[in-house]
Amino acid sequence: MRNDLNFCCQNVNRQGLTLLTSLSGAFGGSLRETRITALLSYLIALNPRPFLKLLCFPGVAGSVTLENRHDSGRSDILIQTTERRCIVEAKVDASDAFEQSKKYQAHKTALLSSHRPSSTQKQQKDVVYIHWDELVELLRKDARSMNAGIRFVSSDLTKYLEEHNMIREKNPVEIYAREISEPTTLTLFLHARIYGCWYQSGSDLPKAHYFAPHFGKAIAGAHPGISVGISYIAKIRQIEVVDDWKSLITATICANGRNWYNAHKTEIDALKDHPEWDWTSGKKRSFIFMGEPRLVFNPAVRKEQFQKSKGNLSKYYFSFDDLYDAWGC
Repeated sequence: MRNDLNFCCQNVNRQGLTLLTSLSGAFGGSLRETRITALLSYLIALNPRPFLKLLCFPGVAGSVTLENRHDSGRSDILIQTTERRCIVEAKVDASDAFEQSKKYQAHKTALLSSHRPSSTQKQQKDVVYIHWDELVELLRKDARSMNAGIRFVSSDLTKYLEEHNMIREKNPVEIYAREISEPTTLTLFLHARIYGCWYQSGSDLPKAHYFAPHFGKAIAGAHPGISVGISYIAKIRQIEVVDDWKSLITATICANGRNWYNAHKTEIDALKDHPEWDWTSGKKRSFIFMGEPRLVFNPAVRKEQFQKSKGNLSKYYFSFDDLYDAWGC
């Protein structure tokens, strides 16, 4: 067995595997307050003014200390300004850290969590409650900073918070849609539950959870239940990037197993000599491996219901609401 196949299987199929999508997640797959506060303190040190404003800390920052030791424990972030000794205490859940923060005897305290304070809690002297949603507004603004370090860390921390469902993605990607207008690709989708397209660097495809093909007129009626438009949706299980025929076979076996590959070899081999699929160019392709296609829209959603042109799809990413709204037109 080829070494690259061994490597692929070990890294794709091993139980509990976490794929790294952020620097913050490179130190482990679980959510940790210490990782968040470490990056946050770094950002505060680089550009303190907007953070002091958010946290309601007076004065100008003189020093920023992470995991500062006190007589009664360690605070998450200590910021010494020209006017006050300030503490940031962060919680990854909705717990109230007020009692814990009193141990640190700060002049000003900001409690960062998902906790929504009551009117009484809001009136507590020298304590302010900051929700993660409020912080992320500042992080997304800093992600457009002229400073490369601020840009990178702000984007990475935002992604880390999104991945762990601490904040909602600004523009979540639910469905990836593409045109299918010839029989080989149709059979591959319906029977092998695979779709392939040219690889696009920086695309939102890895964020999508579902795939929805738009069937063209040329194949409408070729199979029972196939009509023009978007009717089927399948859950995306895995996405692989390949650059030649052998790497496609390797990726397929890693995704579905050798027995599955042997059972669907006919559908996959149809791509090898297909006139529109050149496997010698070295160009990368993305292959989507899916669960069972589900018939969701009957009648199908026609592309004319969400785009003006009659050509191929001009939009690839949809929410379920987008498609249901178009379906109801």
